[in-house]
Amino acid sequence: MNKNNELSEKLRRLRGLMKARRLQGLLLSTRANFSWLTGGRSNHVRSDSEKGVASLWVTPKVVELWCNSIEEKRFQEEEARGLPFSYRVHPWYEDFKPSYNKAASDDGAYGLPSLKEEISRLRWSLTREEILRYGKVGKLSGEALEAVGGRVRKGWKENQVAAELSRELVARGLEATVILIGSDERLKRYRHPIPTSRKIDRTVMMVICARGYGLIVNLTRLVHFGPMPLDLRLRHQACLQVECAMWAQTKAGVNAADVFRACVSEYNAQGYPGEWKKHHQGGPTGYDTRDYLATPDCPHKLVENQAVAWNPSITGTKSEDTVLLTKKGLEVLTPTPNWPMVNVRHGGKGYRRPDILIKN
Repeated sequence: MNKNNELSEKLRRLRGLMKARRLQGLLLSTRANFSWLTGGRSNHVRSDSEKGVASLWVTPKVVELWCNSIEEKRFQEEEARGLPFSYRVHPWYEDFKPSYNKAASDDGAYGLPSLKEEISRLRWSLTREEILRYGKVGKLSGEALEAVGGRVRKGWKENQVAAELSRELVARGLEATVILIGSDERLKRYRHPIPTSRKIDRTVMMVICARGYGLIVNLTRLVHFGPMPLDLRLRHQACLQVECAMWAQTKAGVNAADVFRACVSEYNAQGYPGEWKKHHQGGPTGYDTRDYLATPDCPHKLVENQAVAWNPSITGTKSEDTVLLTKKGLEVLTPTPNWPMVNVRHGGKGYRRPDILIKN
């Protein structure tokens, strides 16, 4: 699928929603939806806001790019170069007052009704071009994490690990949307360990969510210094078994709630019945860190060519990769080929999963 066909397919999906809703216009302003429709371009200046500085106005016949006079030249020459959009530009010092009739938006801009969830669903099944871009993001993210995992030393501060991860990601053209670093007792106490100035003694967990072309990958790896305690070894092995139980259920047409039930069942079978209550177990991903989370009553079914990141955790350890759900099975989008791996068997099938990296 070339770029023109990718855009045509996405406009077909949007206009199908517009027809069903009897809309004459649909305004996309979030970073996620701008990147989705433009094939990986970006409309952001501030990284702390999911609303961009340019919007796309989609009608049954045309697409307009709305922006202020500060951004016009940059979008024409860089971010939207080559895309078949017309422009509607307003002075930066004046409020933009668009006129519309029977319209909606993805974020409630200008008082328009928000169709955030319905538009999000249009993104779940990735196109061929998106899958290729996603693979690049995953590969680069894995490289960044491996590079830091190879350098990290006992005595480093958690903040130093976070800084190294951020540097490696930015150097590869990626943006870190989440970096969690938990070491030793903090790793055991907190499922979301924001990095601190605490020094690493024995164990450190590195978690990244990295964005490129608008697409977000999620992955986690652990490093341990010195001999591996038996309890940590058993917990990590059990965590991998839970993850593989979830992978085994991850198929097109399966309800995410069924994957969740398989997850809980495996926690019980491994002897850790209450651990699933301490943190969510992940869900489909893509242009958001998670499109939704798997829960006991989740109503959504998985679809072909959807990206998923399950993240089971047992106190002191966790396993997480981003995978693509294809006709042939699951494809790991976040490989770390130089990381130690272990074979895990579940339901008669073998899986290669990341071990804890042991360093002296």
